[in-house]
Amino acid sequence: MTNQIYGRLHDVFEDIRVVSLRGHSKIDYYYMPKGLFQTFLSYFIPGSYTFMTVSEVKKKYKGLMVYSVESIEKIIYPRKQNPLIFYDISLIKSQIQNLITKDCPKLFLDLEMSMPPYRFYQNFESEIIQYGLVITNPQGQIIEEKKSFVRPTKTAEISDRTKKFLKVSQEEIDLGISAKEFIEMLSWYFRKNRPMVFVWGQNDLIELRKACRINHQIDVTLGVQIVDLLKLHKTYFGLKNDLGLQNAYNLYSSEPTSEKQAHDALEDAVMTQFVFESFRQVTLGKRVVDTTLYK
Repeated sequence: MTNQIYGRLHDVFEDIRVVSLRGHSKIDYYYMPKGLFQTFLSYFIPGSYTFMTVSEVKKKYKGLMVYSVESIEKIIYPRKQNPLIFYDISLIKSQIQNLITKDCPKLFLDLEMSMPPYRFYQNFESEIIQYGLVITNPQGQIIEEKKSFVRPTKTAEISDRTKKFLKVSQEEIDLGISAKEFIEMLSWYFRKNRPMVFVWGQNDLIELRKACRINHQIDVTLGVQIVDLLKLHKTYFGLKNDLGLQNAYNLYSSEPTSEKQAHDALEDAVMTQFVFESFRQVTLGKRVVDTTLYK
């Protein structure tokens, strides 16, 4: 069980990740996990009003009786008629809603990469070997789905680990398009539709930029609005850890599955589009989900 509390920040104990707040008549102590503490450390200025969700029961920690902080909702520093708003999750949620309800085409992209061999992998560099994409019009209707294998440039022969993990053969990879063709095709989609591009996590974006470097192409992501849907979920729901795409699907699906993620780029792109649409409904107040399991 948790309580919502607020008080004026009294002190910060950075070495043990504890802050103290002065309430109506006493000072209480609050412990935070490392990630949460580091995120808000720059906002912890004595005298600021801090609004938090904390554990209902105290526990002993480093000689102090502390409450555990679950999330921080707002930090405001009083300044006469114009208080400084350091952080306000309600404002951030409003901005997220404005972002994902924007009236424009959207492209959902997923990439699969080669994996290092079991031995002699010191100089290995991963490359894109499959893409999947889903394009929706401004009304949210799917207008195109597409996928293909992609031939790697630096290491043409994929490793046995890659074959086993992705359940793919060398023959399938050899029949795919070249990495340069893939980059040119993606650039064409970006120019034609001017979509907002959604990925799940930062890894695909990193690999896409790397592919441009390896194949001596201009960075295809320049000037494109690319949104990390995983990051939006973490911020909106106050999640401490990354949420896997499969878990995000189960969060929204009426038929959650315990099966492992297939690691097919188009299946994952379709799943990302489904998660996006479900999340959009949440931000509009049309749907409620329970994220307790993932906090």
